[in-house]
This record gives sequence, structure tokens and C-alpha cells, in this order.
Amino acid sequence: MNVTKEAYEQNYQQFRSLNQIMWQIPVLAMTLTGGLWFGVSTIDNNAMLVTILLLTAVVVNLLLCGVLVRFRHVMGCYLGWLKIADSDGFVDASLMSTSATRLEKFCNKDKMVHFLFLSMLVWASVCSAVVLAGFWIERLGSINLSNSNPSLEFYDEHAVALADSYESVAFEKAYPFLAKTFTVASSPLVVLDIGAGTGRDAAWISSKGHTVLAVEPSSSMLTIAKNLHPSERITWLKSELPQLNHLDASTGGFDVILLNAVWMHIFPQDRATSLQRIKELLNPGGSIFVSLRLGPVNEGRGMFEISGSQFALDAKEAGFDVVQRGDYEDLLGRAEVSWKMFELKLGG
Repeated sequence: MNVTKEAYEQNYQQFRSLNQIMWQIPVLAMTLTGGLWFGVSTIDNNAMLVTILLLTAVVVNLLLCGVLVRFRHVMGCYLGWLKIADSDGFVDASLMSTSATRLEKFCNKDKMVHFLFLSMLVWASVCSAVVLAGFWIERLGSINLSNSNPSLEFYDEHAVALADSYESVAFEKAYPFLAKTFTVASSPLVVLDIGAGTGRDAAWISSKGHTVLAVEPSSSMLTIAKNLHPSERITWLKSELPQLNHLDASTGGFDVILLNAVWMHIFPQDRATSLQRIKELLNPGGSIFVSLRLGPVNEGRGMFEISGSQFALDAKEAGFDVVQRGDYEDLLGRAEVSWKMFELKLGG
């Protein structure tokens, strides 16, 4: 092969230039990835920017893999030409003796550096993708958590103080017509008290010979209720609407279901489902009593707007006959708060 010195020098210099650039690619990738990760670590409450930065790290590292492969291919072409042009002076680093150690064989493998560079870039890309996935898993988990009823945190934190005020009001004073219902019943009733709170209502009802399943979502409230009102006729359960977990057909139906000061804590989008759920649990001929808190809502206590007319309409759409049982002043003396009681029965 006849090769001029100028051609050899030109191809040799081009090979060296490509080789220098190839060695800089990993440094560029590490600097870029590190900078992007640092940027992500300093960002607060900007999911879009975090996503863009991490996706950039993933995409750029993968693109650099392609650049590296292309550079190595072009370098291989130059290397092949140089080997043919100067076979006597060419140094073949891939040649190994049969007695080479495993380490020597590993180090002398063809394109080993190229393989290691690629591995590093792929690893940086995978790590960026993992960080991005973890970010969104945590974020979506936080969103789901924030969608849980915020009233639970309030009641858990203030259970003791609230218990004093709740227990200071007698059941007969709070629900006079309900007191008569439970007193004159000809036979023991099976009662479901949803949102049992401190267990005041469940305790009074059970004292009249009825069986009560008291459901309360707040762990702190439930603990106080069990300690204040131990009774063989009361079964305590931690659950909440709209699911009311652990209540199914095997539990049996209920003659009376109470929802006192509960409805304002139920998410508006869950109210239709909640009505259907308690409908499933009601025995034929039974009644559901719902007290509605009317007045300004306290978002810190996880309250939502409610109205008597809307509740009555929703209950009718759910298949109930609706009877209004009166309007009541707030027994805790809050002038801006009033109460409206409804009785729901299965439509016939």
C-alpha cells in the first residue's frame, strides 16, 4: 500500500483528535449529570422543573452513548487504515499470550475502554430514571395522603379536649326524639353508630339494652371511648365512610344507623357512595338518623359545605324516603352553628 507521509500524518492526527474527544465524553457526562442532580436537590415544589431536569439527564446520557459508539466506529476505521499503512510499526494492544492471567485478558479485550465508558453512561441514565420514578411515586403518595380526610389529624390531636365538651352534653338533651325511640322499643335493637366519637351515644343506647357497633376513624377518640364507656353490648371498630371496611354481609344488618355530626366531614364526591353503603347495611323497616351541622365550615377540622336541601335530594336519589326531624340550636353555644336532623327509611 503506497501511502504518502502527508496522508499518514493527517489520518494519524485525526485519530488522535477523535481519541481525545472520546476521553472527554465521560467527563462531560459526569459534570452534566452531577449538575442536574444538584439542581434537582435544590428545587422545592416544582414538579415540572424536577421532571425536566431528570429527563434531561436520562436523555443526554443515552445520546452520549450513541455519540460514543459513533466516535469509536470512526476511530476503528482510522485505526484499521493506520494498521494497513504501517503494519511494521503498528502496536496491537489486543494481542495476548496464551499464558496471560485473567486480569491481563480482561484489560486487553478489544474496545474495553469503550465498553466501560458506555456502561458508565448507561448507569447514569438508569440512576436518573430511578430518581425520577422515585420522585413521582413519593409525590403521588403524598397526593393520595393529602386526599385522606383531614379531620382525622385534627381529632387525633385534640381528642382529649374535645372529649370533655362532648361528654358534657347528655344524649337525651342532644337528641330528645331519639331518646324516646330507644326507650320505647319493644325489643332490643341492633344499632350502628358511625362517627361514635367518645362513645357517649353508644354508651347511652347500650344502657337501654340495645347492641351497638360503634365505628370511629380517629384512633385517639376510639381509645378514649373504650376507656370511658366499657360495655359488653358495644363493639368498637376503627373505620370510616365511604368504605366502612370490615362490615359485610356476614356482619348482619342494622335496625338503626346513626350519623351524628359526620356528614360535613365526608368529601362531597364520596357522599353518594356513602349513602349507598349505609343503605346496604340497613335492615328492612329500619331507620337512619343523620344530623347535619349548618354554619361556617372549619377547613382545619376537615369540614365541607353541606345544605339540608341538597342532602335531602341526594338521599331521595339514593332510594330513601326522607323525613325531616327538626332544627336544633347548637348545644355548645355557638351562635353561628345550627343543626338539622333527618330520618331516612328504605323506600317502599
